[in-house]
Amino acid sequence: MNLGLHFRLSDDQAAAVLAAAGDDDALMDAIALLEEDAGVYDRGCETDKAWDPIACALAPEGDRDEWPARGVIGGARSLQTDDDALWVTHLDPAETTEVAHYLAGLSDGDFSAAYRAMPAELRNPEFGPDEEAYALGWLGPLRTFFSDAAGAGEHVVFTVTF
Repeated sequence: MNLGLHFRLSDDQAAAVLAAAGDDDALMDAIALLEEDAGVYDRGCETDKAWDPIACALAPEGDRDEWPARGVIGGARSLQTDDDALWVTHLDPAETTEVAHYLAGLSDGDFSAAYRAMPAELRNPEFGPDEEAYALGWLGPLRTFFSDAAGAGEHVVFTVTF
């Protein structure tokens, strides 16, 4: 499993990513440009491998799950075509604000309850107290990231390659 990364993007930066939606090579090129831009990268939020247990705990049914829980990792829309190679999701500024409010109201206890209720078929081999603590450790910075992005009226793009 690879490392997850959320970006905070202006309208112009998000437009470049959205223009590449549906063309995975162009999408990866657009993401690479963001990763190479120190100003953009430094405002991002890495989630290491915790993106997976966070997504599986908060939105075990993926796109069919409740909004805005599914938006934390899954965004409001996926931009890639090959789900086996990469996952790139997008939130516009209004959706970013909804997710930020959701995360602000999500206590560590709420997350832990969702983690422990995760369906068995979604659980990693590491499932248990250590992975739960690991995911919670990344959830705090993710809350701050979304709060900052919402306050600045920014888009959020999440990316991970497989």
